[in-house]
Amino acid sequence: MNLQDWMTPIWGGRIWRETFMMVRENGCCSAPFLFHPEKIERIESYDGKTQYELGRDCLIQGDRLILTENSGIPATNWKRFYYGTREEAEKDQPANMGSDLVATTDGRYINQHGVGNPEYVTDWQIAVTYTTRELYTGYRPKSALDKLPRFRKKLEQKEPIKIVVYGDSICCGWDCSGMYGLEPGQPIFPELLRESLETFYGIPVELVNTSVGGVNSDWALENAEERAIAYQPDLFILGFGMNDRCPGDEYRKKTQALLERLKEGCPQAEYVLIATSLPNPLAETPPQFFWCRQYEYGDALGDLCGTGVALADVQAVNRELLRKKRYEDIGANMINHPNDFFARIYAHVLDALLKP
Repeated sequence: MNLQDWMTPIWGGRIWRETFMMVRENGCCSAPFLFHPEKIERIESYDGKTQYELGRDCLIQGDRLILTENSGIPATNWKRFYYGTREEAEKDQPANMGSDLVATTDGRYINQHGVGNPEYVTDWQIAVTYTTRELYTGYRPKSALDKLPRFRKKLEQKEPIKIVVYGDSICCGWDCSGMYGLEPGQPIFPELLRESLETFYGIPVELVNTSVGGVNSDWALENAEERAIAYQPDLFILGFGMNDRCPGDEYRKKTQALLERLKEGCPQAEYVLIATSLPNPLAETPPQFFWCRQYEYGDALGDLCGTGVALADVQAVNRELLRKKRYEDIGANMINHPNDFFARIYAHVLDALLKP
């Protein structure tokens, strides 16, 4: 697999390794395509080690992929990912999760064996590469270089650039397969972005990733000096919000405070704000509230943008995906981490913003 494949965006007519969760319900296993498939190029296991055959292992009916009766594609049931009762959850809860059960809004409990072990989930996903004539009609990122004049000038003058990625676990790279030494070995999205920018501009791109899992905007402000300002980059990519769990107005104020602190310490830097992807909507439950107001954050961050500050609205693309796909088709830990397919979209959105 090469950079060109990794960086093939969903709005280009060729959909590269779109993922589908293989779950049987009422004796049938069916999963939705994002677009109507025109020509299937390849159907393979998530790790890319096994190739499947259209007609023998699966069929396409409308915009859905359906397993045949004697399919060689492994399929499971929802009980693998969601416990039916609290008793089942307590009995099987991973030891490293302690007693923190995650209830769902429909009375079940999320199986947390996938936390830190994405293969527990992704082993049941397959990847399909295909072409489509259907046009992508959702939010499509476009160049934001006009909002980043200092950064653009350095690019035009072929000067080396430094980028600091400062965010939460998704910016760390969870749950890209390459981060865990798993196949197909997809690099984390900041590394895909760095390589794409270096290739396109022909200049050195230094990328410093100081992200930490499980943190929020309060933590970001408290640690701004050590983990952000100290590096004096040309561009900050800020990726907080998944763990904030506060109203959009409050999140905007927290992000504004972070921006003010960074601008004070790095007056030459410019900024890209990532509107976080959305967690599992079934996790809108106490005490964790993994799903909690994140859907307000795209608009909240938009209010902060202008000269020197651009928005990477990953959330808007996420919404478009979820019009067709299920959360389980594009997630990797059943709670809030993207799988390879959706993690690449982070890179695609940022890449579009930082090129002409």
